[in-house]
Amino acid sequence: MESPDNVSGKQVGVRLPGHLYRWLKEKVDSGEYSNMAQSVIGELTKARALEEVRRRETSYYDVSGEEPLARMVNERIEGVRRELLDEVKRRRA
Repeated sequence: MESPDNVSGKQVGVRLPGHLYRWLKEKVDSGEYSNMAQSVIGELTKARALEEVRRRETSYYDVSGEEPLARMVNERIEGVRRELLDEVKRRRA
């Protein structure tokens, strides 16, 4: 079996829950994507990029041995920062 690092493209067949199908279909209907396959790939790519950013940010704020209160404060600051970034993106759109 090939390792995932060596696979340049692989076809996968899945069944989407109705709420995800409708969400992706709206993106196709609005012209954001030209077809369902591109909408799935595009949204998965966005999700992966966000996950990688969050992982880097978490490691940036993670201080080894920090106290529970400091960790709670850092988590809240990170949450507010994300909310602000989302609001800025929403207003630009």
